[in-house]
Amino acid sequence: MVTGFVSFEKEIRELINLIVKNPSLHGLWINTLSYLENCGARMIAACEHPTLVKEEMLKHAAEEFRHAFYLKKQLFRIGESYEDYRQAHLLGAWSGYHYLNKLDIQASRYLQSLGLTRPQIKQLAYLLVTYAIELRAGDLYPIYQSALKHSQSKVQVQSILLEEKEHLREMEEELNRIPASPVYIEVVCRFEAVLFGQWLKACQADLDKIGLGILKSLKMS
Repeated sequence: MVTGFVSFEKEIRELINLIVKNPSLHGLWINTLSYLENCGARMIAACEHPTLVKEEMLKHAAEEFRHAFYLKKQLFRIGESYEDYRQAHLLGAWSGYHYLNKLDIQASRYLQSLGLTRPQIKQLAYLLVTYAIELRAGDLYPIYQSALKHSQSKVQVQSILLEEKEHLREMEEELNRIPASPVYIEVVCRFEAVLFGQWLKACQADLDKIGLGILKSLKMS
């Protein structure tokens, strides 16, 4: 395991096992994942140089956008639909909104403190943030896919999982060429672990609120 990376396997498994049993909760979860994939794609696009754009970056951004669209289409498999990513249509909305943006800001500030130039910061932050996110995807998507298979859900994320693994491999190859990258990775992974943990807690809080709402409606009926 990469130094600095904190697995939330137990917490993720408990959360997902609750979610996949309820179509409404499952719909919110899928829409939230779609938002995060879309957010990641937009961050990659924002890191592009006006002219010096590598094919790998184009491919990565395109695949992340496709993941966001693919997840949106999966909503129909469970009879749910959300037209956008407004707060009421997501789990852990505020933490989810800020998760990737805060990670990018924290990574960039850390690299700035090392005296790197603006172009260096932009490129290295892209690699480090993407690497940390892909590590997290490798923690989350296998658990989700397993829960989907166990519940015989029509929703599937195996194709996303395979592409995220490829993205991780590509980021590893790039970072291996950079001196002191293990140090950078450890710092950014620790940033990510805190932010992801906050989002998980926000998701759980939303589930608790929704559960209380359901119990209240049952008592009133």
